[in-house]
Amino acid sequence: MGEDRPYTALERERHDRQQRSPEFLAWLDREADDLAQLVTLVPGLADLEDPWTPAGLAAIEDAALARFPDPGETVTDDEMAYLDLAARAIGHTYLRAIGAGKWVWLQILAGNPIGAALEFPGIGVYIDPAESIRRVIFGREPDTLTRQLDALITWETPVYR
Repeated sequence: MGEDRPYTALERERHDRQQRSPEFLAWLDREADDLAQLVTLVPGLADLEDPWTPAGLAAIEDAALARFPDPGETVTDDEMAYLDLAARAIGHTYLRAIGAGKWVWLQILAGNPIGAALEFPGIGVYIDPAESIRRVIFGREPDTLTRQLDALITWETPVYR
């Protein structure tokens, strides 16, 4: 929907309705609590004057790599909760660094559940911070998050190199 053609009226209406869903509004309301919880779980975040910077992204990345040294296909509920917190913090940091954009609630890919993604003006794709943290864990490339942020700041596409 919307990838190669404009959204239909029905698609726009469904998208608007998703942005007002109680689930999304509750998720937005939990942001401060979720970020505070991640600060207690990620070594180094609490030591930063401002954890929502590239230095914070590096700490999140290092902690994820240490926590998932040999990632498998199955993820426990605790690991999933941790990944959700990391994705929230990645998105929060991207939004602050860019100074534009917003969280949206949608289904990015058919077959995936509805969830949080980032929408930035001038970028024709949604950014999924959950996918960003998965790329860190499975790709194991240094500075994945910082490179993605740099690409967003300069409005490069595609976002992943």
